[in-house]
Amino acid sequence: MKTNIKRTLKFVTLLLTSLLIATVSAKVYTYLYIDGSVTIGTEKLIWIKGADAPADATISGGTVTMDLDVQPGYIRNFTECLFLKNQDTSAHNLTISVTTSVSSSTFDSFKIYIYENSTSSWQHVATLDVTTSDSYETYTGNTPLSAGGFYRFTFEVAAKTGTSGTVDFDIEVRYE
Repeated sequence: MKTNIKRTLKFVTLLLTSLLIATVSAKVYTYLYIDGSVTIGTEKLIWIKGADAPADATISGGTVTMDLDVQPGYIRNFTECLFLKNQDTSAHNLTISVTTSVSSSTFDSFKIYIYENSTSSWQHVATLDVTTSDSYETYTGNTPLSAGGFYRFTFEVAAKTGTSGTVDFDIEVRYE
């Protein structure tokens, strides 16, 4: 069998060139992983509509959507608007924050009063001003929401005279 040195050198050169091109053009990947689990069960904290909730209020999982209808120049109170229930067997620390505030040029007042009931009587625990990025938390100096306990959210809204339209606001409840 006769080997052709020129052909062999061409083939080896082609092979080495291909390997060099493949090595240079190969991308370097770094990987990150998520090792998680899903616990299937009942939500620990749930929203409940109150007797004074707007008719269009809806609850979908952990999200409440509602439209508070008010007249300009008058204070409107929604006294039993919304409840947050801890249906867990242990207490939970939480933070309630105004994440999208409203303009004080549109509202004379927009407050959320938070009351707690774990012993059969309502106790005022916080007032959030929705015209600022206000918040309430139970981690430092306040008591966590006890097992079986409730928060009642009362809304007091006073739009300025001469204002109209729709103004959005967002409240976030974060708990552990």
